[in-house]
Amino acid sequence: MFASSSSSSSRCSSIPIMEVEEEEQIHGISELPDELLIRILIFLPVEEIARAKLVSKAWKNLSEFSFVPPLTFEQHRHCNGTISSFLDSIDSSLKLHYHRGLSLSRIRLCLDLDLIGSSRSQIDSWIDATLERKVEQLDLCFLSDSIINYYSLPARVFAAGTITILCLEGFRFEICGNIDLPALRKFCLRHSRCDEQSVPKLISSCQLIQDLEISCCKPWQKIHVSELARTIRDLRLEECRLTICGDTNIDLPALRNLSLRNIRCDEEAIRKLISSCPLIQDLEICSCYGKQGLHVSGLVNLQRLTVVCCYALQIIEIDAPTLQYLNYRHGARRCDLVLTCCEFLRELILYDRFVTEDLLQNLLSGLPNLERLEINDTPLQRIEISHRQLKRLDLTLITVPILVKIDTPNLQSFTYDGHRMPFVSAISSLNTSSLQELGLCFFNYNVCSHFFALQLKEFFGKMRHQTDMKLHLHIRSKLELITPTKLRPILSPPVYNIKHLILTIYECRRHQYIIDRILWMCHPHILSISRGTNARFLKVIYKKFMNKEQHPKCCTACQVKCWRHYLEEVQIDCDESMSKIERTIAMSESSNIVIVMKFEVRFRLKWRPQLL
Repeated sequence: MFASSSSSSSRCSSIPIMEVEEEEQIHGISELPDELLIRILIFLPVEEIARAKLVSKAWKNLSEFSFVPPLTFEQHRHCNGTISSFLDSIDSSLKLHYHRGLSLSRIRLCLDLDLIGSSRSQIDSWIDATLERKVEQLDLCFLSDSIINYYSLPARVFAAGTITILCLEGFRFEICGNIDLPALRKFCLRHSRCDEQSVPKLISSCQLIQDLEISCCKPWQKIHVSELARTIRDLRLEECRLTICGDTNIDLPALRNLSLRNIRCDEEAIRKLISSCPLIQDLEICSCYGKQGLHVSGLVNLQRLTVVCCYALQIIEIDAPTLQYLNYRHGARRCDLVLTCCEFLRELILYDRFVTEDLLQNLLSGLPNLERLEINDTPLQRIEISHRQLKRLDLTLITVPILVKIDTPNLQSFTYDGHRMPFVSAISSLNTSSLQELGLCFFNYNVCSHFFALQLKEFFGKMRHQTDMKLHLHIRSKLELITPTKLRPILSPPVYNIKHLILTIYECRRHQYIIDRILWMCHPHILSISRGTNARFLKVIYKKFMNKEQHPKCCTACQVKCWRHYLEEVQIDCDESMSKIERTIAMSESSNIVIVMKFEVRFRLKWRPQLL
């Protein structure tokens, strides 16, 4: 009855040339764009890439080194082997590339400077080697808990004519000489110590940059908007000071994506920046200081807008006819949200403690094309949602509303996280004709009762007509859903049409009972135990399936039998090996602390159409 299956994706096999050419005729591989072919091949080892170029005409025509994987070295604080062996592996790899004349267009190096000690001269030699090989993409991440250990980049890096992408993290960023980076198109600087001149100097010297990120550098960097390159398409600033001098004109015609996080500036600077870049498509403003009002208008291409934790805001006015996604998270104080001409909005995420019933109704009535609605942390006493186009609804409630009424005939996905009582009123009005995915999480601890378990069972019964239902059930209660044996004869049989049941068990006193009660309600085709679940629950369910009798003798007096009478076969489907599953179970038995699963286990269940 019990079997296991392993994923076939880990097995590689050689493909004959004739078969590949036949596949190209069938699937049109030769017609795929080069960018997609490169995305496919970049995940293969070098020897597999070489073989692919021999067996496929489309792959053979690609540029010689266009899909060579980046050379990556990442050191972790608890890595296997010695530090010296890790450093030697970098040396040998760079020497191999040099002696064989191999391309070194991309390299990523991640080191813990607190561990390598006096080996910094090696870092200089590695960077020299990459520059000699005409490196194009240089990604360096140097970790250190002490400012004293921060690494200073050699001046010759800032005169490398071939570098197109330069990403630095954990540096002492100081530029003493001239800057000559004519090919630079992307520059990222994160978590570094900088002087006041170096960052503005680089920005003003590289007028062809298309992607710029300055994030969490100390002291806070002053960014002069007038010095930014006209070619910038993506601008991400975090923990910076944004300045616009006087009547200086802002000229950023190519800007498409703008992200401002934890920025200190005045209200006029933000307004002027936004209004001067009419082609922005994605705008994010998070934890920015100095603004009491946010006015978004005149952006003819704006598709996504995120406004998060700007606590000084008192009013937000949005006039964006092309807007499709709005993520608004506030709550520290009352802020008026005014939407005009946003009839094409499809996704609305609303986190606001001060939202009112009238505001919610006005928003829904003015958004006829809304397909996704997420409401979180609202104190509303009545939640009434009526919308014809809504396909996804997520409700997270920390209070207990008097009424939750949902009228959404085209709803495909519904997630509820909160107390059980509002859910009881919600399910009575919920139209499940189109529902395909359901997520439930109840976090009140002392309200699980026989009555509620029966209501939940009846709700599953409403979904009996569905043919492809996916159910997420998160259990955080210390008590369990109780299904008394004496009530079974008067209830309907379990629901069969739930295709995938995903369980996350946070806290539960009696693991041995909970699976019995869930499988009494429904018979899923796939039962998944997700990451983060207590490993003791995996142990319980594993042993229950392993030890199930072929012809169980329980439930002889009940008309509706337990799951043991219906279950015919169980198959384990997991990304991990059976030995790792068994080790995890053994650890949960021998340990006094809670062992949390770090992988997902799927049980494929085959049910009998009728009792034996």
